[in-house]
Formats: sequence, C-alpha cells, structure tokens
Amino acid sequence: MVEHAYRITDPLTLRALAHPMRQRIMMELTVRVSARAADLAEIIAEPANAVSYHLRSLAKAHLIVEAPELARDSRDRVWRVTHPEGLSIDSDGDDEVGELFNKEYLAWIRALVTETLPKDPRATRAQYTGGALLTKAESKKMFGEVTEVLERWRKHGMDGEAAASQSPDRVFHYLMAFVGNRNTTSFTDADARAREEQASSLPTETGI
Repeated sequence: MVEHAYRITDPLTLRALAHPMRQRIMMELTVRVSARAADLAEIIAEPANAVSYHLRSLAKAHLIVEAPELARDSRDRVWRVTHPEGLSIDSDGDDEVGELFNKEYLAWIRALVTETLPKDPRATRAQYTGGALLTKAESKKMFGEVTEVLERWRKHGMDGEAAASQSPDRVFHYLMAFVGNRNTTSFTDADARAREEQASSLPTETGI
C-alpha cells in the first residue's frame, strides 16, 4: 500500500522550500537512497559549497537528515530525505511555496503536452489521457493501483542507483497520476462568447 505523503503546514518548513535549488535538491534526493553534497553538485551542475549550504538549510527544516551508517568515515556527510513517502503542499492561493510548486508542475505538463519540453535521448516521454465510467469506490481503487505501480518503479530506480551510482543511463523522470471529474462543459460561457466574437471578426471568403 502506498503511504500518504507527509503534509507540510509549518511556515518555516515552507520557507525552506521556497528556494528553487532546494526544490531541485529535494527532487533528486527523493529518487535516491542517499547522496553527498559533491554528488548533488555534479548532478545539478551547481557549486558544491552552495549545495552544502542549501543541504544544511533543508536539514534545519527537518526535511533531510544525515545517514551516518552510509558514510565512509567520520568526515563523510551523507544525506537522505526525512519523508521518503513524499511531501504534500496544499495551496490555498495565499501560499507562495505551494503556488511555486503548482506553477512548476503545470509548466512541465504544458511543455509535455505541447511538445516543447527539451528532449533528452535517455528519457522516455509519454502521456495517456482517457476516461472511464466508474463509481467513486472503483475510481479510488483504480488510482491506488496506478500509484502502487509508479511507487514500485520509483523504488526500483532507487535500488538501481544504489547498485550503480551515477549511471549515465539513469535519469530523473517525473511521474504523475491524476484522476477526477471534469467540468460539465468543455469550456465556460465566457469562453464560448469569446470564441464567437473571434470567429465573427475573421474576414469572410468571397467567390471570384
């Protein structure tokens, strides 16, 4: 069974996630068993001292912890996420951090759908959009099964990375799943009026 993501409500923790580099660090750590500052610096192409600074900030916010059992010696600092089940940030419109995450996800989805996402020959890009007539209980069961599959592959990637660290063929993939009802109409009345006005303003074709 997939664990529920840890919900972040503390303002200090939210502020710790406001920095884009910390968000990137968290994303990379969630798909790895652990990582060192030097490893992350190479992965995200940022200076190691800057990465170390942001790691300390994330640790202060209790989002990551040291893993001394994985260290090579007493000076070696290895980090892992505190909540491997994932994080949940609810945005109510006033939450700047939640809005930042939402904008990032929406930007990625838009780029994927419009095929403007930069291509990585090592990555797979695919999407599925469909519909099904289901009861609420059935849809919840379906979503649970889908997320279990995604979680299984997420853990598979972590194990693969642990077995062969820094493999050039293993790259970060976004995994998302959505299920829900749709609007009763495909667009609003305002959208319909706007489209009618736009159509009426187009030049009409005349015969010769």
